[in-house]
Amino acid sequence: METTIKKLLPGISAVLLGILSYYFVKGWYNIIPWAIAALMIGYFSKNRRYSIVNGAVFGYFLFLVYILVGYGGKTDTNSVARFILFDVFFSLAGAVGCSIGAIVGNWLKGKFV
Repeated sequence: METTIKKLLPGISAVLLGILSYYFVKGWYNIIPWAIAALMIGYFSKNRRYSIVNGAVFGYFLFLVYILVGYGGKTDTNSVARFILFDVFFSLAGAVGCSIGAIVGNWLKGKFV
């Protein structure tokens, strides 16, 4: 049970942070709470491998939810299909970025512990 909750925690926290940051923190400075969360995920992960996986899950769901919540475009099939492709590829970039942040957080844990 405990490991299942630990595996779901990055995804759930990403969804919550994506929604909260869309509605309450508008602008380029959204990156500040996202970076802090990515560093914390890396810091609290058990090892470097888990920090990469947890960071990727966190980044993917964070960007996916943030973009989906903010979508205000057309509802025709062509526009929605292009939006979904954009969202998937942008979320993959978020997964890479948050994995790097989580690796840094895991590295910091080794320096300060």
